[in-house]
Amino acid sequence: MKHWKNLIGNNGIPLKNNNMVLFLYSDKNCEHQAIGCIKSLGKKVEDDVKIVYYTIGFDSEFEFTNLHKIRIPYKPEYPRFHFYKADLSLLTMNLFPGEYYAFTDTDVLFSKRFSFDRIKHNNPYPLASYGPHEYPYIWEIVDGNYKIYNETKMMNYFNVSQRSQRYVWSCFYSFNSYCTDFFEEYISMCKNQYLQKYPKEYFPYADETPFNICLWKRGVINNLGFSFVNTNNPEVVRKVESLKINNSHVGENIDSHGADWEYIHNSDDVLLYHGFKNQVDIDAALSFIEN
Repeated sequence: MKHWKNLIGNNGIPLKNNNMVLFLYSDKNCEHQAIGCIKSLGKKVEDDVKIVYYTIGFDSEFEFTNLHKIRIPYKPEYPRFHFYKADLSLLTMNLFPGEYYAFTDTDVLFSKRFSFDRIKHNNPYPLASYGPHEYPYIWEIVDGNYKIYNETKMMNYFNVSQRSQRYVWSCFYSFNSYCTDFFEEYISMCKNQYLQKYPKEYFPYADETPFNICLWKRGVINNLGFSFVNTNNPEVVRKVESLKINNSHVGENIDSHGADWEYIHNSDDVLLYHGFKNQVDIDAALSFIEN
């Protein structure tokens, strides 16, 4: 098990090869998700691919092809576990300079259609995927009144007047060594002490809110399209892996407003599935993908 303090190099250097570094992180409680995620890559991990697994506060005994395990200390200054990914994106660039990179949440399983070549790019910002809804928000009842929280307040704080593209999800994104400026600003947004005093108002979707603001601030219009399905249902995986499906809501994951969160734009474009947390469901979905 390596420790990150012994590995830091230089970031932001030009791309020197065509290699890919995929990273993810978890604490001990979520390691079963991380293992399932890595296993779903199967034989796609060849010599030009490294998998970097940051373990938050523990040492992992899991082994896999080209797997680099690096222990990271807990960061109590972060209000939610999601905020590690901004720091770790920049750290990964430091540890493995001049390569292509991708981040994935642990509750992701990769489709048979996934390939590392499909996500490589040279843009000076990360590429992420559309989700099932264009205007996600959270809500609560305050003094009998219905109150919603979305990205608007953070947009106003950073003087971002409008979206440059549809809202994207930060559960998976690809980037490269030209993205240093983006991640430095993204980290500064996540660590803003004033904004952290009001998490619901400014971070309704944790790190994902500043991730989008940082993209819109740059006028970004490029992305990975509808490249994932938001689901925790192995049967949905079976359908998408084996059938041709276009513009379809599956209807298995309905929220309190009646909105369906399992949208499939085009099954041919699906690179991954997001939302698998239960070991039984992970194993069942993996059996479809692997076979």
